Amino acid sequence: MTAMRNRVLLAFGLALGLVAGAASAATTAPAKPAATKHTAAKWNPVVPFIEDDFGRALALAKERKLPVFIEGWAPW
Repeated sequence: MTAMRNRVLLAFGLALGLVAGAASAATTAPAKPAATKHTAAKWNPVVPFIEDDFGRALALAKERKLPVFIEGWAPW
């Protein structure tokens, strides 16, 4: 019975800590970006996205010894 009560108290304490952390994160104001002249940023993805060229994507994956991720979707 004592072990069960300790687990419940531990779980309650962890949950309370997570809620308190989330609440404090939500109340802090986000940092304002520095005032700079607007320039178009070049998009440099960490994972390259190859559209409609499975052969090229597969060759690149084999060359780098990486898996291929295929994203599929439908408008319906």
